[in-house]
Amino acid sequence: MAGETVRGRAAMETLALRFPQLYVAPSEDAQEAHALAARRGIPPADANLDHFASGPDDELCVVDTPAGPIETLFLSRRGDFETLLRIVGHRARPVPIARTIGAITYKGLPDWGAVAAARSAYLASGGDDWASEFSRLARQPGSFRAELVVISEGPYSNIPAGSTAYDEDEWLRVSRAIRLYHECAHVVCRRIMPEDVLPVWDEVTADMVGLVCATGTYDAALASLFLGVTADGYAGGRIVEYLSDDQVAGIDVLSREVHDACRRIRQIAGPEELSHPFDFLLDLKRNPFIAY
Repeated sequence: MAGETVRGRAAMETLALRFPQLYVAPSEDAQEAHALAARRGIPPADANLDHFASGPDDELCVVDTPAGPIETLFLSRRGDFETLLRIVGHRARPVPIARTIGAITYKGLPDWGAVAAARSAYLASGGDDWASEFSRLARQPGSFRAELVVISEGPYSNIPAGSTAYDEDEWLRVSRAIRLYHECAHVVCRRIMPEDVLPVWDEVTADMVGLVCATGTYDAALASLFLGVTADGYAGGRIVEYLSDDQVAGIDVLSREVHDACRRIRQIAGPEELSHPFDFLLDLKRNPFIAY
């Protein structure tokens, strides 16, 4: 996309030109059509996007990060988000999508738009054996593959606006930004530090990026609320989603440690850190305050 921002119905239309499986409506017998579109770039004969309602706030854009650009898609309608997940993640099978899923990152998607662009450039340069050239290019790591972050509308971490300092509309806007940059933080870490995985700490630091990018500051109390941690232990929240069964048994001790870690982040989050949240993220990843 080269930095371009596309909004409304055009966002899905633009993506479908590169990922023709989006033209395949989820159904029990859609897998053959999906395979042709996703694996060979052949859209259905009656290609359309009628199974997506789309909304004016939908947005396809690129976020610049220290790990390179990250392509992102925001879908304002929950139904569209679930439809896309069924198509891309479940080969157009009409499976249920858990309401707890509000964002997802797809890596290694065959990008048929990139293939078409490479073919046009090859032929324009005088090439006459595209099949051989495509075979050569396709063997290169990451060739013709794309990564896409997809986020949906909704209050972040299922926290109601009444538990924050924001009204309903503003909290939805802030939640969208937190969710977007939280997912981008995970992508940055996977690209730069792929072997460094601490599930709970990864969530704490990704929330930091989301909060700073969305609000300009780091609210340790709100960050603790997202995960359900307090100075007294676990208070009910999403931290439990990142724990093994053994860790759940000690969730109160862990919750106190995470709550303290959020406070420590706030203490060291000065103007430089707040101005460069992704750099701050990588510093925190290299020097974790917890071991989970």
